[in-house]
Amino acid sequence: MCLSNVYLLKNDQEKELLCKNVASISYENGELILKNVLGIPTKIKGEISHVDLVENFVFVKPAP
Repeated sequence: MCLSNVYLLKNDQEKELLCKNVASISYENGELILKNVLGIPTKIKGEISHVDLVENFVFVKPAP
């Protein structure tokens, strides 16, 4: 099973952990919905900046 950590990019150097052990990501009504391995959702307004499938990281930019 491949789980990822999702980080919010605050600026070029700073990132904040949003959710650990994310099993799925969906998009609904202008929000990303991150569900962890237990199925608990975390919602954030933003967009995916980039994904590293080798290191299991997802980086999200906040909505303008």
